[in-house]
Amino acid sequence: MATRLAYHSYCTATKIRQWPLILRERRPAFLSDESQRPARGDVYAIVVKYAKFGLALDFLDLLQSLEAGGVNAIVVCNGKLDAASHALLLRSAHRVLVRRNVGRDMGAYRAATLYLGEQGLEPGRMLYLNDSIFFLKSKELDDLVEALCQRRFDVTGAFENHEKSHHVGSYALAMSGKVFSDPDIQRFWQRYRPYDLRPHAILHGEVALSACLKQGGYSIDVIYGAEKLVHQLNALDLRGLIALTQVMRPAFRLQPLDGLMAQSMAALRLVEPLSVSSQARPAAATAAVEPVAPVLTASGTPTLASYRARRAQLAQQAPPPPPAPVDDQSFKVAEALARRALVDRIMMEVTQGSQIHLGFGLFRTLMRCPIVKKDLIARDIYFEHDCEMILQDVESEMRSMIVREMVNRGRPIFAQGRLRFLLDHGLV
Repeated sequence: MATRLAYHSYCTATKIRQWPLILRERRPAFLSDESQRPARGDVYAIVVKYAKFGLALDFLDLLQSLEAGGVNAIVVCNGKLDAASHALLLRSAHRVLVRRNVGRDMGAYRAATLYLGEQGLEPGRMLYLNDSIFFLKSKELDDLVEALCQRRFDVTGAFENHEKSHHVGSYALAMSGKVFSDPDIQRFWQRYRPYDLRPHAILHGEVALSACLKQGGYSIDVIYGAEKLVHQLNALDLRGLIALTQVMRPAFRLQPLDGLMAQSMAALRLVEPLSVSSQARPAAATAAVEPVAPVLTASGTPTLASYRARRAQLAQQAPPPPPAPVDDQSFKVAEALARRALVDRIMMEVTQGSQIHLGFGLFRTLMRCPIVKKDLIARDIYFEHDCEMILQDVESEMRSMIVREMVNRGRPIFAQGRLRFLLDHGLV
């Protein structure tokens, strides 16, 4: 009760402190709006960049992929970049908007959406992307941009999340022009209050936006959905599945695998009596007719004489018959059950929350997913050596930069006091 009271008190105090900024943001304001490249086509992207972290190479790689895919990138900077970085953005993007950092990524999405809507922009497709993820330069990144631009579905997201309520992740999201201009969607953005609180941005931002899209009856697709991952898992044999557990998060790897295989071992014991070969049955019948002499059991302190007598008696007995062979069909049944049990446990692990976090290793290894969440280590989901191993196919300099940035965010295991409170409640 005390913890919940402290949490709600913290959130209330933060909202009261930020309320003047929220009032000023009722109508979004930008410090600058510059463009050096004319628009091509009707596909646009609102790409959010937090100025404090500077302009990284992977962000420029994203802009290159967007340009190659015919997407007009509108970069929204939360804060001012240095002059050199700002000039580089102007050369790499269709348009650059600069604003105060109010409301994080969702606040920037809201401001740009309303601002562009007021200017009469009517996109055929609008992409939403932000720098909370790394973008791995590759053909797969180009494919991701192409998939977001596809107009088969009204809304397309990279990943989804079942925590709190089912919703599509806002870090890589696309919607049709019809959805973008829908009065109900515009009303959602108008009513959204961009507090700088992570739980608020998730619950009243991501979750509420997905609910609004569902209420509008729009079709939704997810590029890296769990139902697509399971096809990749089912294509692997048992050895391949067991080997794949090394790319799961440490909390999963610590679980004993023998428990996962209990179903198949029990099934194998059930089918063994049915698989005795015809050659073994006569021997079993003979053994049942001819009694075996009991083995002498030593009593008291063992002596050399009793040891020699026992060895002589054992030597006169026939060797025990080999275990009854198990036919191939029985092994196939047992292996199928073991595979099913392991796939079930893996899918339970991935789908219980944020799939881009919990399924990072699987989606990267099996589906070549080109985006990586920056807080994998900071949220104590993976270790740095896990990320190094999973990203071993990435060019070494880029991989080192990615892992180092994740490590520099810190690991919360020894956090104390206020920081521990904020981490435990997802406030940072």
